[in-house]
Formats: sequence, C-alpha cells, structure tokens
Amino acid sequence: MLANLDILENYMSLTDKSFFNENIVNVNKKVNIILFCTIPVPIIFAVLSAVGLWIVPPMYSLSVFLYSTILSFLYLFLMKKNFNQVLLMYIGILATSGFVFLLGYEGIITITISFAFPPMITCLYYNRRATRYTTIACFVLSCICYWFRSYRVPLVLSGVETPFYWFVKNVPGIVIEYIFLFILTDYMSNRTHNTLKSLVKTMKKAEDAYTKLKETNNEVKIINDKLQEKNHQLADTQFKIIKFIAEVLGSHDLFTGRHVIHTQKYVEIICNEMVKLGFYAKELTPGYISLFSNAAFLHDIGKIHVPEGILNKIGKFTEEEFEKMKCHTTEGKNLLEFLPMINDGRFNEIAKQMAFYHHEKWDGSGYPNKISGVEIPLCARIMAAADVMDALLSKRLYKEPKTIEEAIEIFENSRNSHFESCIVDAVISAKDEIAKIDREFKLKETESNEAEQEWWQRYHENKTN
Repeated sequence: MLANLDILENYMSLTDKSFFNENIVNVNKKVNIILFCTIPVPIIFAVLSAVGLWIVPPMYSLSVFLYSTILSFLYLFLMKKNFNQVLLMYIGILATSGFVFLLGYEGIITITISFAFPPMITCLYYNRRATRYTTIACFVLSCICYWFRSYRVPLVLSGVETPFYWFVKNVPGIVIEYIFLFILTDYMSNRTHNTLKSLVKTMKKAEDAYTKLKETNNEVKIINDKLQEKNHQLADTQFKIIKFIAEVLGSHDLFTGRHVIHTQKYVEIICNEMVKLGFYAKELTPGYISLFSNAAFLHDIGKIHVPEGILNKIGKFTEEEFEKMKCHTTEGKNLLEFLPMINDGRFNEIAKQMAFYHHEKWDGSGYPNKISGVEIPLCARIMAAADVMDALLSKRLYKEPKTIEEAIEIFENSRNSHFESCIVDAVISAKDEIAKIDREFKLKETESNEAEQEWWQRYHENKTN
C-alpha cells in the first residue's frame, strides 16, 4: 500500500503539457527507429532482383537507399542537437510519408494500404491536427503516385485505353478509402487524446485528497481502482478499434467480417475448456486468454490483399488461386508488423503468430511453413481449431453448414493430424456451449447473411453470363 502511495506521489505534479510533451519525445525516438528500419528495404529489393525473385530497377533501389540513409541520420542528428520536438515530429511524419511515396511511385507495394501507415503513426502523438494534416497529405501523395503509376500499368490488361482513363477509373476508390482512413485515424487520435487528458485531470484532482489517502487504506484503494478503470477503458478502446479495423478490412469478403467475430468467441471457449481439463493451465491465464481472443480479430487481416473474386468464389479454387489465397497468412503477418505496440507488445506478437501460423497442422501438413507439433505457437493451434469450427458450422456460397455432431466427428478424425489431441478434447467437451453460441450467431445474422449471399450469387451468375 505504501508503495502505491509513493507512486501516486511521484505523479502528483503531472500536467497536460508535460505528459504530451514527453510523449512527443518518446514517439520521435520510435519514429527514428522506423526510419533506420527503412534502410535495409532497398537492399532487400536489390538482393531479390539479383536472384530473379523480383524486378526492381537498380537506380530506383539506390535512390530509395540514399533517401532512407540521409533522412535517418539527419533525423538522428537533429535529435542529438535537441532540435524542437514538435518540428521534429513533422519532419519524421514527412520522412515516413516520403518513403511510402517512393515505394508507391514505382508500384513496389500496394499504394493505398502503405499510405495508411503515416497517419497511423501520427495517432501515437495524440495530436488530432497532425493526424488530419498527414492523412490529407498522404491522400494527395497517393493520387500523385496513381498518376505516375498510370503510365506504367499494362493498359490492355486493365481494360482502358489511356493512362488518364486508368487514373480516373481508380480515383473514386482512392477517395472512398481515404474517407474511411480519415474518419478512423481522426477518431483514434481524438479518442485516445481525450482519454489520456481525462486521466491527467483525475490525477490532478487526487492532489487535494492526498493527505487523507495516506491515512486511510480504503481511500487509497478507491483511487487505485479509478486509475485501473481508466487503464481498462484505454485498453478497451484500443481493442474496440482493432475489432472495427478487422471488420471493415473484411468487408470485401462476404464471410470474413462475421468469421472473425465467431472465431474470437470460439477461441475464448476452447481456451477456458482447456484450462478446465487441465491442459496448458499455466500458459492459459485469464490475461493470456483475453489476449488470445482479442488477437483472433486480426487472424485473417491478410485477406485484404486477396482479390475479391477469389475470396468469394463459388466452387473449387484453381491451383493458382489457392496459392494466392494461402498468401494471406504471410500478408497478415507483414501487415501486423506495422501495428503500433499495445501495452507491453505481447498482443502484437500473439496477433502476428495467429495470422501467420493458423493454417499450420499438428502433423506438419499445413502452410505456409509446414511446421509441426509444439513448433506451432499455442495461440495459433487454438486459432486453427476455432477457424475450422466456424468454417464447418457456417453456411458458404459453395456449401451448407455442418451440424455440431458432424463437426465434432471431423475434429475427432483430425486428432493428432490437423489438431493437437488436447485441443480436440476441449472442443468435444465444449460441444454444447459451441452449439449454443452457433445458434445465437445464426439467429442474429441469418437475414443479413442470406441477403448478402443472394447478392453474391447474382454477381457470379452475371459474371458467368
């Protein structure tokens, strides 16, 4: 209790200005690390080009390398010289935006998603104005990239005759995506800023009661509870934003939006059941179960890079289509590398593991790395079971849903092949609870699901005709 009081006393002098100024300094240091991380990127381009895996012009790789190197060391020099931190913030934002512009200029990576990174970085500053300016600037840069790219795309394949018409054809999509990005980043920046500001004000109010808090343990507990509540609120806001991002990014797939919601619940059920049965009880603490279930929202985020025509295809994939579909695991991991650190970073690591390994199998026959057994992270092994369970119980364009009994039989037959034996035991033990949740999902989603399926059915029929 005395330790808690000492901590409280240390923060009594906290102010809005001091907190946010300190945050700018800390984030500037992180931005400097990000800039230095861009230096190896053109080197990787050159290596991949040398072995024939990618075609990137040598002079382009050199220009990107010079840009990253000069900007990184210049930024470091200004930090060492105690340059104005606010100006340094904008320099860092411009530098990262410029790097993304260079990549998008040659079409090395997907333009739109890459231009979302600088606005997301600005959210760490809790500066709504900087976030807005950056998003608008990235929109302009994105349009410029698309203009230059219009002279490089194969126009015959794109179905248009001139670069100008290709550009005009793509502009509406850019505008829609940036409207969403603007709303999302503005909300994240403003919401977090206000929450932290409220926390600072709460600390200020605690000054008046400090003497009394030293004398009464109950009053100290009240203050500690309030601070905990604020922290929980902040964490809850972060996970709600993550859930929102996952659902929106999954909107170009008929099933992904609902799928991530379903699997999140199944992950939680399987984890709790494993603890009840005595499996991985030390690893599956309440805290880690919460991290596992929240990270499940992002396990299919890589599907944003899979074409809609493949995601929503009726019928069996061709070999080429299946290879593109399998890439969503790697793409998901790569995207999550840029997710700002949440709390101590454990969530970030779990989310990347789930995205990358959730199609690996216990016997090593999965993808992308064909690893087996305990080489597969526990979170991914559980995610795989939740993923398959929802796929079996859900209706798809190409199939009717399985009954819970049929699903359980498939899991039993997949023991020690697709799934670890103890996970199968947990699924079987939680059969009734899974069936109940499945019924609730179907009751809630049937009308909208059928409407969307009818739309996609007509879409595919029209394409065929």
